[in-house]
Amino acid sequence: MSDMVEDSLKNFISSIIFLVKIFSGLKDKFLAQKLYDKISGFIVGYVKLFGLRGEGSDSMSHNVVLKDLLNSVNGLLELLDYLEHSKVVSISPLLYACRNLLDLKLSLIKSRQHQLAPSAPKPKEDKSVIFVSKNVKPRNSKENSNKERILNFIKKSPNSRTKEIIYEFSLLSNRTVKRNLKELLDEGFVKKISKDNAVYYNCK
Repeated sequence: MSDMVEDSLKNFISSIIFLVKIFSGLKDKFLAQKLYDKISGFIVGYVKLFGLRGEGSDSMSHNVVLKDLLNSVNGLLELLDYLEHSKVVSISPLLYACRNLLDLKLSLIKSRQHQLAPSAPKPKEDKSVIFVSKNVKPRNSKENSNKERILNFIKKSPNSRTKEIIYEFSLLSNRTVKRNLKELLDEGFVKKISKDNAVYYNCK
């Protein structure tokens, strides 16, 4: 078993252990069911990927399954972020789960980069892996993903009010939604209109 696969397996097992601890401490049935569904999808995705490695399948199938697994990890990280802001679970297992999921995500991204890279001398492959590890910032990727979703919602629903946007993205904290709105304003993607003591957002 290669070091990359072994690290990924360790992070996967540790993530599951801490996610189960969080699940057992959740009193809210809706959130518990949501977490259960995401954990199940995460396990299925990882088992599929591990199975494909064993079968030596084509790279296209491998990339599709890998992308699905990365989406599962992102979904779990978003839900854990919401649980952290809601303060409905103990912080310790939550932080450990986040750390292991981020480590797993990084190893999966390295694995994908390694597979997509054309065959080249060893030193060049090593440089490419180092480049990924320095520049991939999972939390920033997650923030950008949230921003894109908020921007798409405003495109589909012009003249959206702040409270409507917060309601639409109820799994995110109010602070996260407002911060993303401010960044979209600062970056010039949306404009703010004040009318009758209310604030509306439109795309530029």
